[in-house]
Order: sequence, then C-alpha cells, then structure tokens
Amino acid sequence: MRGARRNAGKNMKCQIRADWGAYKNTIEEWIAKTEKLSLVKRLWENDSALWTRDPKAQAEIKSRLGWLLAPKDIASSIEELIAFARQVKESGVTHLVLLGMGGSSLAPEVFQTVFGNAQGFPGLIVLDSTDPGRVSDVQNKIDLAKTLFIVASKSGGTIELVSAFKYFFEKVKSINSDKPGEQFIAITDPASPLEALARKLGFKKTFLTPANVGGRFSALTYFGLVPAALIGLDIKKLLDKTYEMMADCSAETPAQENPALLLGIAMAVLSEEGRDKVTLLTTQELEPFGDWIEQLVAESSGKEGIGIVPVVREPLGEIGRYGKDRFFVGLLPGGEPSDEIEKRLVSLAAKKHPTVTIPINETADLAGQFFLWEMATAIACALLKINAFDQPDVQAAKDKTKSLLKVIEAKGQLAEKNAATKPADFFGDLTPGDYVGILAFLPDRPLVKGVLVELQAAIRDFSKNAVTVGIGPRYLHSTGQLHKGGPNSGAFILITAKPAQDLPIPGEKYSFGQLEFAQAMGDYETLSSKERRVIHLALEDASDKGMESLRASIQKAIAVWEMP
Repeated sequence: MRGARRNAGKNMKCQIRADWGAYKNTIEEWIAKTEKLSLVKRLWENDSALWTRDPKAQAEIKSRLGWLLAPKDIASSIEELIAFARQVKESGVTHLVLLGMGGSSLAPEVFQTVFGNAQGFPGLIVLDSTDPGRVSDVQNKIDLAKTLFIVASKSGGTIELVSAFKYFFEKVKSINSDKPGEQFIAITDPASPLEALARKLGFKKTFLTPANVGGRFSALTYFGLVPAALIGLDIKKLLDKTYEMMADCSAETPAQENPALLLGIAMAVLSEEGRDKVTLLTTQELEPFGDWIEQLVAESSGKEGIGIVPVVREPLGEIGRYGKDRFFVGLLPGGEPSDEIEKRLVSLAAKKHPTVTIPINETADLAGQFFLWEMATAIACALLKINAFDQPDVQAAKDKTKSLLKVIEAKGQLAEKNAATKPADFFGDLTPGDYVGILAFLPDRPLVKGVLVELQAAIRDFSKNAVTVGIGPRYLHSTGQLHKGGPNSGAFILITAKPAQDLPIPGEKYSFGQLEFAQAMGDYETLSSKERRVIHLALEDASDKGMESLRASIQKAIAVWEMP
C-alpha cells in the first residue's frame, strides 16, 4: 500500500503547492476526515447525499453529475467534430459568432482568447450581452456572408440568446433569403425549444448535449469542444490532458496528494474561517480562465446565506491593502510575469495569508484545469453542505425583468431607480469582510473595462475590501446567484448608461437598450428585496466623457470618506 502511494505521487501530472499558515492543522485534519469518509470515492460513485439529506434534492443532484464522465463520453464524437470543423473551414467561413450566456459562453471564450484560432481557421467572437453598443461592435467586426453563428443554450430559451438570435437571423436572411438557417448551428439539450427551432429553420447542424450536465460544468462537453474544434484546436490533446487530471483526482490517489480534494477542502475550510474571498492571481494571458472559475465557484456555492466569493482580474496591490478575508490562488503558466506573481505569493504567505500555487506547464493543461476546478468546487460545496448544482435565486431577477418589460410594452419606458444612499455614505458603511461588486450594464469595450478595473483597484486600496467587477447582463448568469443567495456581505454599485444608438429586436415591442435597462433595474429591485446594499449610478452615455464622469463620481466619494 505504501509503495502504491509513492508511485501515485510520482506519476501525478498536477502537484499543487500550498502554504496554509495558521490553518495548516485544520486543513490536515479535514484531509484525514475526508479520507476516512471516502469522500472522493463517494463522489465518483455519484453519491448525492454528499450535498444534502433532502431525498428530493438528492434525486435532482444525481441527475446533474454527468460532468464527472463527460470527457470520456464525448471521446467517440471527436472524429466527427474534427471533420465538421474541417468542413466549415473549407466552406470559406471567416468568423464564428457564439450567441450564449454563462456556461455556454465562458469556456469557448477561454479557448479563443487564451489559445487563439489556428491558422486558416475562423476566429470566434462571443456575444453574451444585450447592450446595443456591444451588439453593434460584433456586427461591425464580421463579414455577415462568411459568418457561422453558434447558438448555444441548454434550455434554449434565455432572453439574451433569443433576442440576439432574432436580430442576427434577420440580418442573415436579408442577404441569404433562401437558406439562412445554413449559417447557424445549435448546441443544446435534447427536446429543448432551441432543438425544435433549429429543425424548423434548417440549421446547418445541431449538437445535443447530455442533460445530466449543468451549464457551468459543461466546458468539456459539446458546449466547449465544438467551438474549440471550429477554431482549429487539437481537441484530442485537450481531452488527453483532461484524462491526466481525472487520474490525478481519482479515488485511488492518496487524499493528501489529490489536487481537487486539497483545493476543495481549502476553499470550504478557509471560507468558514472567514477567508471566503478566493483571489486568483495569474498572468494577463490566463485572465479569461478566471472568468470561467468565477461563475463556477460563485454560482455553485452562493446560496442559503453561504458562499465563496471569487475575485478575478483584480490588479496586484500592496500587501497591506488586503484584508484578512483573503485566500490567494496563483495559476502560473511560467515565464517572467509568473515570476512576479510567485514572489507576491511568497510575500503574502509571509504575512499570514493562506496561498496555493498551481503550475501550468503548457496551455493545453487548461483543459485539465477545467476538471480540477469542477471537482474542487463540488467538494467544497459538499463540505459546506450546499447543493452545488442549482441556482435558486437566479430566476428572481429574470422574473422581475419580464415584469418590467411588460411595463415598457405598455408605457414605452421605465423610470430610473436612483437610491437615496449617496456613494460616500455607501463606502462609509463598509466593514471588514465585506466586498464591493461593481455591476456595469455597459458595452464590453477596452475603454469601459479600463475605467472599471481602475475603480476596482482604487476602492480596494482605500477600503481594504475585495472588489469584483461584473459586466451586465453577463454577470447575472455568473455571480448573480452569489449576490442574492450568498452571505449578505456584498455592497453593489449598479451602473447604467443611455445607449448612443439603440437597436430593435425583431418581433418585440422593446429594443436592446430597453431590454438591457430592464435587466439592470430588475436586478436592482431584486437585490433591494433581498436587503442587499445597492446604489444606482446613471451615466449619460458610455463615451470618454461618460466614463470620466463615473471616475470622478467614485473618486469624489472616496475623498469624502477618507476625510478626517
């Protein structure tokens, strides 16, 4: 038995390094407990009792554990995917536009932005927004006649997806009236409305995904691998890297060496110890992978007043600017930027912050990281006794949006919700352990993101609170569950701007701009109903002038708060 343990360690592909500091004994106790309870073995055996004692919830969870074997299940379809990708390439397609939200869009975005499309293969653009400026930006980047649209959704009925599809289908139809459906493919669950729509409109192809895999756990199903194949990635190699990680995370791996178990235990234990802000430090190259982690961790853990808050894309700050609620995870691909981050992790550990370092030997290892984080998150939720596979508070904001759209249809517009709380008072109410969420219903453009990241660092530096940034409505399908169902430690700045030029949604009485505003106000009202701290800042527009106005407003509030 001892020999087997030694061999397991030597053959492992992922060996994370950790400095638990003051929490070392507690974490080691939990490693021993989970080994005694055969937690990893029970997880691989689909034991839904790990997350809840409720029989009804257990049955639902059992129907959501297909992600454990999904990478093996899809192996028989790999040649078909490669052949289809080659066919698309040879047909002259120059652009791929993916219409989808959350779990349907975040993994494909990682594949495009981190790996890039192979030479001769089309590049991928992800549209996961209802902002008319963002829709226009996508339209302006493509040659419509040479674009293949990927319509991706498990349910097939999310309002963002339906609206974007209606818009671009009409655009394609205007130049290809005979067979517009030939420029669309669908990725969806069996018997979804999207499958029926694809059949009715003659889509080029439909990929049916396993219904027993939830959206945020679907990176290694058709949702992630179809776009990866279409941009020319070596999906065989990606799956091989996944299988290596699956072996490392198997029940045969000793508990003290199992990377998913170690990371999952750390997230759960440190969360209960008040270190619930899992802060990802990585190079700019891997930041899109952080966006995927953000949804997985936030939406899986943030419910019943409990939650792990992922902090991604946060600029490095002075060590004294971090509160005692942080747990730092370094995802390091090597090279000079990683050296700087690794030095920072050593400095953080010296200041008693718990840290974990995960080396990435080559880019393809990210495929295995998808599986590692899925399993670690499932384990963390099991230890916290939280159902990792539902999202009970997401629907509330969707329902509120629908009711506000009915008001728009009847009256033509919505009134803005300007909270009585002033920004200075808002910041003055922050306490240690809180986090600030910047929720920006703005076009996803470099100028906008640059200002938001600048404000993220500024608020963190003066308050020592963690600060997250979400672009709406994208964040509704990512961190929205945590904001409403997690601990009441979030304080939210919701930002809207009038669109410079609005766009109609074919067949609807409301426009993209009106839909986006309804989503923003729907979330504002839902957060308020959950007694969350939230203020609304309404900008004239998202231009240079508008973003300067936002910057000035926040800086003024900070200055007032810092006055003696």
